[in-house]
Amino acid sequence: MKNAIVTYLYSDHPAKVLAQNQANKYQVIGTLNKDGVKGDELLLIITVNQATLDEAADLLRKLGVKSDIITVDGGRSTYLFNSQSGNIIVPQLSNSQEDPALRHLPHYLGFRKKTKNQVALKILSSQPVKKVLAKKDQPYLILWRDNLNGDVSIKLYDGNKLIQNISSRTASDGVYEWTPRISVKEGYFIRISSWKDRNIFGQLQL
Repeated sequence: MKNAIVTYLYSDHPAKVLAQNQANKYQVIGTLNKDGVKGDELLLIITVNQATLDEAADLLRKLGVKSDIITVDGGRSTYLFNSQSGNIIVPQLSNSQEDPALRHLPHYLGFRKKTKNQVALKILSSQPVKKVLAKKDQPYLILWRDNLNGDVSIKLYDGNKLIQNISSRTASDGVYEWTPRISVKEGYFIRISSWKDRNIFGQLQL
C-alpha cells in the first residue's frame, strides 16, 4: 500500500473509552463498496457537531458502510485539504483568548483526484512552520506534495554544488525522514526531483 492513514477505530477513541461517549465535534471515516469491485471503494468522511461517536458511526452505517469505521482526533486539530478545491476544514482556535500563534499540530489528510485532462506534473515543497535549519545528527522531516506517479530522488545542494545525495530513490509519499551526518549551513537547499524526469523538481530552502 503506497498511501495510508494510521489512526484507530471510532470505538477506541478516548472520548468514547474515557469520557463516556460525550457529544462533541468528530470526523469519522469509512469505505463504501457501491460497484462490488474489490479495492474500488468510495471514501466517506462525515463531520458531526454536538453528536456522539456512536451516532456518527450509525449514520455511516445507514449510508451503507460495512467496513471498519475510523476517526481522527479532535475538531479544531483536524485539517482536511483537497488539491482541487483547497482547504475543506482548517484547525480553529477553541476560544478568543487562545494565542493564535500557538497552533496545535493538525491531522493532515489530503486527496488526489484522477482526471483525464492533461495536468502539468509538479512538486511543491514547504514546511508547515517557520524555516528550521536541519542540525547534524538530529532527525529532520522533508515534506512535499506532488501529482507524480512514480518515485523521487532527494539531494542537498549549495548553489549548483551537490553536497549530499540524501536518497537516490524513494517513494513519492510526501515525507522523508533525514538525519544529516554533516553540518548543514544556512543557504543550503533540498531538491526533490522526479526519478523519471529530473526537470520536474521542487526545492526547500534551509
